[in-house]
Amino acid sequence: MSTGGALPFRRIAVTVPPEGWFHGVTAALFHSYRRALCDLGLEVFPVPLSAFLPPDAARIDALTAGLRAFRPELALGVPHLSHALRCCLSPRRDGSCPNLFTDVLDIPVLGLWDHAPVELADQVLSPLPAHPRDSRSGAGALLRRVLAHPRVIHWSRDRGQTRLMCHLGFAVPERVIAEVGPLPVGFALQGTPGISDGISPVAFFGHLYQEEPAAPDPALEELASAACGRWMSRPGAALWDVLAEEIECLPAQQRAEFALDTDQTYFWHFAHRLIAHRAQTALRLHMLGGAGVPVACYGNLKQTDPRVPANLRPLPGGIGFGPELAAALARHPITIDVLNPGFFDGYSLKPLICFASGGFMLVDRKQHFVDDFGAAGEAVTYATREELAGRVELFLANPRYRREVADEIRARVLERHALSDVLSRVLRAAAGCEAARRPPAPRAGAHSPGAVRADLMAGWRSEPQWTGASVKRVAEGVRVVTPLAPWLYAAALPLPETVGAMRQPHLRLRLIVEAGRIGVAPLRECDGSLPGEQVVSVCAREIVVEVELPREGARTVLLRNTVEGETRVLVRGAELCERE
Repeated sequence: MSTGGALPFRRIAVTVPPEGWFHGVTAALFHSYRRALCDLGLEVFPVPLSAFLPPDAARIDALTAGLRAFRPELALGVPHLSHALRCCLSPRRDGSCPNLFTDVLDIPVLGLWDHAPVELADQVLSPLPAHPRDSRSGAGALLRRVLAHPRVIHWSRDRGQTRLMCHLGFAVPERVIAEVGPLPVGFALQGTPGISDGISPVAFFGHLYQEEPAAPDPALEELASAACGRWMSRPGAALWDVLAEEIECLPAQQRAEFALDTDQTYFWHFAHRLIAHRAQTALRLHMLGGAGVPVACYGNLKQTDPRVPANLRPLPGGIGFGPELAAALARHPITIDVLNPGFFDGYSLKPLICFASGGFMLVDRKQHFVDDFGAAGEAVTYATREELAGRVELFLANPRYRREVADEIRARVLERHALSDVLSRVLRAAAGCEAARRPPAPRAGAHSPGAVRADLMAGWRSEPQWTGASVKRVAEGVRVVTPLAPWLYAAALPLPETVGAMRQPHLRLRLIVEAGRIGVAPLRECDGSLPGEQVVSVCAREIVVEVELPREGARTVLLRNTVEGETRVLVRGAELCERE
């Protein structure tokens, strides 16, 4: 193992995505990154995203204590920056969500973009509204506050994405590291490609969104179709730019009616679904249909869809990310890839892992790919269906030429894109960003503790219709036992009428969850919703939870079960507080 002495960081917190995200690929990438960081001699503290989805006060408290003892010098969002940005505490009264790394621990956060800015907005603004009538303003300001935070360092592999992010104010150039994408651990040469009987020599590996719902209004559906169609007819154009042109052509009243402005949350839902889902599926079906030969499609292709070209052959997906995928990629003489339209000039890791595994890939032309791999990169790229068909015919008929090109690209991948090498360069660049960082200005609106206005402990009660729930006063406080099923109410705490006249009223709860997981929220009387519900799982020591209280429309704070089985809670304090 390397001593890592030349690296500027020694202790790094790394986000751990849930196992099921993106078919297990993101979890596999975490293990790949962790191995590479450890091989560089670094100490790694895993931070599971599941503790923040939704924020679990007990788990976050334990993580914070562990991180403070670990003393991380940097947090790394794996595999993407957006994962680190999701590590947030419960929302404050102004709607802001303090980030564990940038706001609580005050350490820099580094991460790779995927499809900036739409993927970042989809994560930071989650949940996004599916209809314009539910749109909220202020999206642009929130994204600038989170993404251009002085502690955030952006890792970009796409010049076009960098240009757009800086134009929108979501990043500043001096906090953006331009670096190639990394080759994950676990992809090595598999030997001479060969095919099994009955499988096409040409393959595609990827996901399709064939059941993407239509836009909620015919005019929005027409806009989506027009933008997608125009973009597909303009090889090399960025879909974001084409969409912006289409929106600009709409009457101002219609743009406002449909919330098609970057300051509106619905815009980001519309743009993300169009770019990452709808256009990606349309382009993949269009290009694969023009390959001129049968194409074996590993993934979720539904051949019953009338849009599916007749030459596509669906095969089961579920291929493990790592050696299993490497073997599958090497088995076919040619693999076709069609990149996500979120890329402007960059490209994904799929060509890297294919060539590193001994496979051969044709990929739609992106300038960074040609820049990185020269004439060999130009030889394996295409811009149109006709060009793709010609490339397929050429390389199927000339296996020697195919191997020569693949060997040249593979050598460059191993030379320039190995994960440990890329991480070393990125970490050094991140240290440079931090060294050049200006001293932070005082932050307005600090989250100060509120003054206690009333002790409400005597008010806890249960209702007879909440079968299985109980509230019992004991020497240590109030013990609450929930029904066995999730989402059933267990205890209520009435709020005094004085809440309506208070500035920034909130309830400060001190509690210990002895079993299960409790949900805590004010009850909105008009619709029965529980805005800003927080959860607390089992904790060995007392946890403090602050519940922001609406001045109107909520007269009760509820506790409810959030898991299968009984939850038991000891409430040791309930104080009505007010911030000045």
